[in-house]
Amino acid sequence: MMNKAEKIVTMVVAIGGGLAGLWGAYTAYDASKFKQPFDEHEQIVKSFTSQISSAEKRKDDKEVIRISLLYEKYEEKWRAARQVVKIIEPFENLATYSLSPNESKSLRQLLATVSSGESDLPIPTKTLGAAYLALGDYRRAVAQLNVVSSNNDSNTYALKAAAYGGLANSTNDPKAKWTYQEAAVDSFALAHKASSNKDKNLYGFVTANPNLKKLLEEKGVELTSPSNRR
Repeated sequence: MMNKAEKIVTMVVAIGGGLAGLWGAYTAYDASKFKQPFDEHEQIVKSFTSQISSAEKRKDDKEVIRISLLYEKYEEKWRAARQVVKIIEPFENLATYSLSPNESKSLRQLLATVSSGESDLPIPTKTLGAAYLALGDYRRAVAQLNVVSSNNDSNTYALKAAAYGGLANSTNDPKAKWTYQEAAVDSFALAHKASSNKDKNLYGFVTANPNLKKLLEEKGVELTSPSNRR
């Protein structure tokens, strides 16, 4: 359940209705994320090739060219979507808090490729939120990660804490800054509660993020490594 600060932030970033439906779609996708993209890809490829074959039999050269170009575009976007998932996986799993300049450049280009045109390819919502966070687009990161806020996953909460911290650090509005800071603290608390005593990634993720670490310390949040927990 969203806390009060998150509800306010949700209104600020103008996240519309239908979150329950989006969350349902995400969980269904996430449950089979290692298999479903390839199954879906295979079915769509079969559809394209069948349509091209049908047009060839009719000797409809214009239709063959039209569908072939659409197929080519689909394959380009599908490969881009897979690359986004690959690049952002360590970040999403809190194994790192920064991308190299080349990775950031590639990620921006890949996201532009995936989102171009009318038929966007599915990327898990959490992955997309992590991607926006990695690129410093905190508003979009919050919008995506809030869709999965009911998931009892420490990584999601940690990513949200960093995204809220980024928003807090990027505004000069005292009221908005306070709201974002409170949301960051609340999200970190949920991440800490959901994390395993053996999970070192959460601690490392926070300490590698100077702005979030400073914010939590200013708010009186004690940061302890997993080895010091009891």
